[in-house]
Amino acid sequence: MEKFNLLLIIRNYSRWIHTAPFYLQEELSKITNLFVWNEDGDISNILNTIHFNPDFIFIYLFDTEANAPKITGLRNLKIPYGIYIEDLHHNPAKTYAAIKHENVEHIFTCYRDAFHKFYPDFSDKIKWFPHHVNIEIFKDYGQKKDIDMLLMGAVIPYYYPLRCKILETYQNEANFLYHGHPGYRNIDNEEFQNVFVRESYAKEINRAKLFFTCNSIYGYTILKYFEVLACNTLLLAPSSDEILDLGLKPGVHFVEIDENNFIEKANYYLAHDEEREEISKNGFELVREKHSTTQRAQQLKEMIHEILKGG
Repeated sequence: MEKFNLLLIIRNYSRWIHTAPFYLQEELSKITNLFVWNEDGDISNILNTIHFNPDFIFIYLFDTEANAPKITGLRNLKIPYGIYIEDLHHNPAKTYAAIKHENVEHIFTCYRDAFHKFYPDFSDKIKWFPHHVNIEIFKDYGQKKDIDMLLMGAVIPYYYPLRCKILETYQNEANFLYHGHPGYRNIDNEEFQNVFVRESYAKEINRAKLFFTCNSIYGYTILKYFEVLACNTLLLAPSSDEILDLGLKPGVHFVEIDENNFIEKANYYLAHDEEREEISKNGFELVREKHSTTQRAQQLKEMIHEILKGG
């Protein structure tokens, strides 16, 4: 497949708390003729400014999303384009209106099943683009497994009731560790050593025997599913049809939990080292095989190629 000209409109994520979009940008630069635009603006003015003739325009995050570039004039484009949306629950009425107004034809999202619930009228426009990890960052660092149980990230009761229950249950236990979310923002170099991001985040995951998370009240297959598995740590989290379709099988690649059985499952896998290590290894290998950023960039290229062919 030949390289095509791709205009990627995206914020600068090189110092963002989650750098997955930046790693995706780097991978796309290897397999397409890529031009990156980081600013807001009218798309016609942008095209006149850059002197680059894209075959396709990909807008990473759209309209009401936090950190989304504000791009206008899309409905007048003759060049095919697509948008990527992630936080589907964030002001869906406004996003719906913007999609209609701009006559968007190609909508990429990481949350396939939730998309159909939030935007059923656009079900024919969806292209599933799941999360992914940079396996040079998220890997097995060979850390000593000196944390029995680890929970990291937001524990907002409305969105993450299972995480909240896990934290309430274990917060006073000596073999449980919780790190709060550092906030969605850029991380300066001076702060880098004091915040769990990138390598330090991956290494902390790698220290744990068990890592708890959940897929929120919306059933999102969040990035942590992939990050934890990539670090060769046993993931304890809910399952879903979407998760199964990503190749993640409960009892094979991770351990499925709910609010009624997480204590029992945690106790079992802390006591059975071989089974824990076997499932961890399976999950680790699956993510490296199927869910790296390199592979996801190639899949995106193939999806765009199909659009350009008229598929």
